Amino acid sequence: MATQDRSSQKLPQAAKPAAEGEPHLPMGRELTEAHRFAYAALCGVSLAQLFPEPEQRPFCTEFVAGLVKWLDLSEAVLPTMTAFASGLGGEGADMFAQILLKDPILKDDPLMITQDLLSFSLKDGQRDQSGSKGVWGRYDARARVLVCHMTSLLRVPLEELDLLEETFLESLKESKEEESE
Repeated sequence: MATQDRSSQKLPQAAKPAAEGEPHLPMGRELTEAHRFAYAALCGVSLAQLFPEPEQRPFCTEFVAGLVKWLDLSEAVLPTMTAFASGLGGEGADMFAQILLKDPILKDDPLMITQDLLSFSLKDGQRDQSGSKGVWGRYDARARVLVCHMTSLLRVPLEELDLLEETFLESLKESKEEESE
């Protein structure tokens, strides 16, 4: 019960978007470059493990490509992340999780990665070169499976993810109500 009280007090503040006109950097960008690489790599490896079917490959590769941009990583890492999302390097998942958990920002609050990944998954899809939205810009069942998997890998109780999702939902409802007024 103490965990729920602590989380419910902390989450609404952390999950609120920046005020209008205020720059809002994704939380994942606060990590060092090595830890952002580990974050993206862990997502890529996890996607390949969770969705090994060939028909899921476009989702996996587009998701990690979007995440590389989201985390402001160099495009030079894209072939590596695509390889991870295609199934190479699966044995590195534990190593990437350990590296990620050593970041000073995450040491006391690994929920930050869950929140960042949820924010990335919920954001509006960006347009690709053809003008269509990318598949990684929506929170579908595959994205939720990845978020749950990453939450578990980072040893965050799934109840905290549930609270975070509720907080995001309330925030979206409030935004929608403000727009309609």
